Amino acid sequence: MLRLAIILCDDLGRRISSTFASYGSLYADFVKLGADDDIEFEFFRAHEGELPAQVNDFDALVIGGSRAGVYEPHEWISPLIDMARTAIDSHVTTTGICFGHQLIANALGAEVRPARGGWNLAAQNYQLSDTALTDGGEQMRLIAFHQDQVQNIPEGTTAYLTSEGCEIAGLITDSIFTMQPHPEFTPEVTSAILSASRGGAISESNIDDALERLDGEFSARRASELFWSAFQRTRAHRAAEISAD
Repeated sequence: MLRLAIILCDDLGRRISSTFASYGSLYADFVKLGADDDIEFEFFRAHEGELPAQVNDFDALVIGGSRAGVYEPHEWISPLIDMARTAIDSHVTTTGICFGHQLIANALGAEVRPARGGWNLAAQNYQLSDTALTDGGEQMRLIAFHQDQVQNIPEGTTAYLTSEGCEIAGLITDSIFTMQPHPEFTPEVTSAILSASRGGAISESNIDDALERLDGEFSARRASELFWSAFQRTRAHRAAEISAD
């Protein structure tokens, strides 16, 4: 059985979680979409100071989304960055979604800041480039919910995912897999979050436009399959290292 740590960095809100599912359940359901093995999940609330004592106790880590920016002076962010670096150095499969994508990129030296183009919300079309995970030319339709973006590709990583509104939307190495969109979000959950965001930082017109772009099919299963492809790539790389030793 595989052991995965889900590193939560925010809450959905009590009403949304009670109506649909907890944030942790959304991530677990996403991961299981493309899984062939049994998985044991353990959840950590990083924004409340909870982190794994030993990252090597897990086969993979999934660092989730957050309303926070990686550049903000929250006490919990620096230890989370240190944990991500330790996991990467230990060749534990280290996955980041939205904020997690930005945090891993930042841990590797990339700049993260609000995009000049503003918010990316609801359905977005993403293109996959030719990498170890895919032959390229493939498209995915996923849900986005972010203003911050990674501004440069960290040394040693490859950008495999891009969109019209987000140039660096996914990074891979032999032990890293990140994704700026939210493959764990369903249209129903996204609609509830958008509706709860009224009166805040997102304009009413942006929210109205996003709510109109939540129909149709999304590529969550394909995103989960890519997660597992990255996981198998990490396993093969670690096995080759052990064999070489």
